[in-house]
Amino acid sequence: MIDDVLSLCSKLIKCKSVTPKDDGAIDCVADYLSAAGFETNVLNFMSPDGKNRVKNLFARYGTSDKKILGFLGHSDVVPAGEMWKVEPFDAVLKDGYLYGRGVCDMKGGIAAFCCAASEFIMQNGDNFDGSIVILITGDEEIGTEQGIRALIDWCKEYGKLPYDCLIGEPSSHEKMGDRVYIGHRGSINIKVKSKGKQGHIAQQGRYVNSLSNLCKYISRMLEYEWKHKDKSFPKTNLEPTMLFTNNYAENVAPEESSANINIRYSSDYNSEDLKKICEQEAKEYNVSLDFNVSGDAYCCDDEKLKSLISSAINEVTGESPEFSCAGGTSDGRYMIKYCNIIEFGLLDANMHQKNERAKVDDLLCLSKIYHAFIKRYFS
Repeated sequence: MIDDVLSLCSKLIKCKSVTPKDDGAIDCVADYLSAAGFETNVLNFMSPDGKNRVKNLFARYGTSDKKILGFLGHSDVVPAGEMWKVEPFDAVLKDGYLYGRGVCDMKGGIAAFCCAASEFIMQNGDNFDGSIVILITGDEEIGTEQGIRALIDWCKEYGKLPYDCLIGEPSSHEKMGDRVYIGHRGSINIKVKSKGKQGHIAQQGRYVNSLSNLCKYISRMLEYEWKHKDKSFPKTNLEPTMLFTNNYAENVAPEESSANINIRYSSDYNSEDLKKICEQEAKEYNVSLDFNVSGDAYCCDDEKLKSLISSAINEVTGESPEFSCAGGTSDGRYMIKYCNIIEFGLLDANMHQKNERAKVDDLLCLSKIYHAFIKRYFS
């Protein structure tokens, strides 16, 4: 029931599920859903080398395949860090807020949807023509192959993938319900390596400074003029995020240097386009590039889902949301290949930060919006 959202969210926060550890979070969700009448499958997927194990959940209520509404969430969280006002895994209620690592991203979203689904089932029982499927992964923050990708493969063989899927990632900007994500920019990381010849910087001509070439290349890419035709996305943006050398002396030109560059890109490009651009620009600076693609840009401009979530938000808050493709990556980049998706959740202002918190009223509001959305979906 919706009134359970604070209790369930608090229980989840107390599970120290720092990615990819579980610490009981998946079982906590499974127990709640089992009590609500869901058939639950707790699934452990292991990497081929046996080094990585991820716990996931597939839960389903209903047997009809006429309409299958999915919810996708992740129970893992980033490390808490230091200097919190409260203990990050104690689920502290203070001044109308619930504090805890993962409350926004995204244990609050999981709790809100599970409670909304429970309320809907209590009110309707089996008197709706369809099924509700809930998918919870345990590794979204690091994105191993034993999370959503393995869970999708399992669903294709043993379970059922939804036709439409709501993802509970934080999306609201300044107040509950003001923004819904219908897509995300692509993301690619580029490791740039430069090799030179080590030497004392007082002896010009006897060394080749690897860091100089690296910095020149980064500067060139920061000045690159990206096209921006698809205005539903923000303009493609490149940022350097890490810089390393094999030198720790102030008067030595380093022989080897490397950096990481991240590009968040619109649908004007795909990963292959960006690889070609970056490699072409690299020729002048004698640097090598290694690419790691998180996922291409996508947009699910499904009018039915947009209408359903918009009317549900309006019913509860009186507001109408903005639809955006401006956010970061999520597991939606894998689900989009199999179903329509829409992403809506709590405010994103302090996710991954110290003192992560959500208003208690916002948690209740989110669960009510999810409930209104479910009702509309099956009406």
